Amino acid sequence: MRFPLFVTTASVLAVALLAGCSGGASSTPAIGAAAEPQSIAFNDDGFVDSASATTAAIGINLSGEKSGNSKPYGKLLGYFPGTKIKTSQVVTLHSGQTVVFHNLDSSLTHTASLLGDASKSHAPWPTSFDGSEAQSPAKTDISTTDFSTGPLSPHKNSLKYTANVPGFYMFGCFFHYTFGMRDIIIVE
Repeated sequence: MRFPLFVTTASVLAVALLAGCSGGASSTPAIGAAAEPQSIAFNDDGFVDSASATTAAIGINLSGEKSGNSKPYGKLLGYFPGTKIKTSQVVTLHSGQTVVFHNLDSSLTHTASLLGDASKSHAPWPTSFDGSEAQSPAKTDISTTDFSTGPLSPHKNSLKYTANVPGFYMFGCFFHYTFGMRDIIIVE
């Protein structure tokens, strides 16, 4: 029995496609699956990728971290630019940068959660934590209402976020805000 050419060709293509889909693990996550933070190396300048200064690192640490004091914002604790500084300070980012938060703490889980707008000369810190602890999707702008890295286990990186909206922003840790873990991030 002779089959028409289009049936034979279609059969061959179908078999090839099915063979390509069978067996082996897929590198695409299942729909609805949470994306895993990537393993990221930081250089001494606090940038994630030494070939590009468009990605900035913000370190998070409470154990052994020295609090900083900012004249307009008061006591700051737990956040700093890069991954090497051990004194908390205001973090300044450039508009358009990608941002990755890195928990440098060896035993504590932290978040970096937006608490609201500050100004150049004042931060109306909430009396208790009023941000979110739920992880924002990758590429979310850090100025977005309810922005949070979500819980970052010790030595873990956040997803990559953006800093596109210039402004003065108050951040705090869901778990340690009552200990004064808070900071200002300025996007200019």
